[in-house]
Amino acid sequence: MEGSRLKVAVLYNLLERLEKGEAKDILAEEGILEEIGAVQEGIRCLGHEVFVMAIRNEIETVIQWLKRIQPDIVFNLCESVYGDACMEMNVPALLDLFRIPYTGSSPLTLGLCQDKGKVKDILSSQGILTPRYKVFDREAGSLRGNIFPIIVKPLHEDGSLGISKESVVYDDEALNRQIRYVIEKYRQPALVEEYIEGRELNVGLLETNGKLKVLPVSEIDYSEFPGGVPRICGYEAKWVPESIEYQKSKPICPAPLEWVMQRRVEHAGVKAFKLFGCRDYARVDMRIDRDGKIYVLEVNPNPDISPDSGMARAIRVQGMTYAEFVGTVLEKALQRKDGERINAK
Repeated sequence: MEGSRLKVAVLYNLLERLEKGEAKDILAEEGILEEIGAVQEGIRCLGHEVFVMAIRNEIETVIQWLKRIQPDIVFNLCESVYGDACMEMNVPALLDLFRIPYTGSSPLTLGLCQDKGKVKDILSSQGILTPRYKVFDREAGSLRGNIFPIIVKPLHEDGSLGISKESVVYDDEALNRQIRYVIEKYRQPALVEEYIEGRELNVGLLETNGKLKVLPVSEIDYSEFPGGVPRICGYEAKWVPESIEYQKSKPICPAPLEWVMQRRVEHAGVKAFKLFGCRDYARVDMRIDRDGKIYVLEVNPNPDISPDSGMARAIRVQGMTYAEFVGTVLEKALQRKDGERINAK
C-alpha cells in the first residue's frame, strides 16, 4: 500500500428517527460522528483520498454512490441498517457481491456475534467460560433456585442500549419487569444472564504484520460508584456525560494484572477472536470473579473506535498513532483481497 494513493470510502449508519428503544438512544447514533471524523482524518494523514457516505433510511443511493465512486476499498463502520442491529451483516454482504474489499469482519461473523445467546452457546461448546443465561420472549414467571442477582439485556443490541442500573435485578418481580421492558421497548427477546461480580476488562485485538496482537488490556474501575448502583457499563456510563455512572466509571489502561492472569486474559481474548472468525480488529469483554475465574461476556467484531473509546485508548498505550491504526486495518483488508485474487488463479 505504501506509495499508492487509494480511493477509500467510509460507510456508516445514521438514523434520524428511532423506531424502537428510548429517545435518549439517539446519543449512541450521534456518537458515531466523532468516530467518522477520526477515521476520515487518519485516512487523509496516510495520503489517501477519502469519501464518506451515511446509510440512512434507504440503500439505493448508497449503491449508486459506490458505482460512481468506484472505491479501492471501504472502511466499514456500519453497526445497523434502518435502525436494526441485526441487519449490520448486510452491508459487508453487499460489498462482497460488488467485490469491493472492506475492513473488518465477514457477514457471517457479524451476524453471529449479533446474537448474544448464540455467542454464549459457542463459547461454552469450546470450553470458554461465560455467564449462565436463558433467552426469554415472554415473562419468566417465578424462577427456582438461588440465582439472583442477574442482569437483563436486549438480545441483539450494541452500545449498551437497553442496559441501565435497573437491568440488574434481585427478585422475580424486577426480573419480569425488565424482560417486559426489553420486549416492549426494543422489540426483541431478553437475554437473562448470571451477574458476575468482579473486575471488568476490555481486550482489544489487532491483526498486524501477519500476527494477531493483543493490545494493552483496559479495565473499567467502578470503585467510586455510589452504593446501590450496580457496577456495570450501562447506557448512562457509556453515553451520558452528566450521569454519575459516566463520571465515576474510570478506565485504567493498561489494567493492573498479575502476570499469570494477564496471560490467561490474553489467551481467552485470542481464542474468542479466532473462534468467531473475527478479522482486522475486535474487542472481547470479560469479567474476573472473586475466585479468579475469567468469564467472556461478549465478542464485538465491530467495536467503537472513536477517539475516546477503549479501543482507541489501548491503541495509544500500545504506542500507535490513530493514523497508523487506520493504515494497519486498511493494509490487512487489501492483503486479504490480494490473497483472494491469487487463490482464484
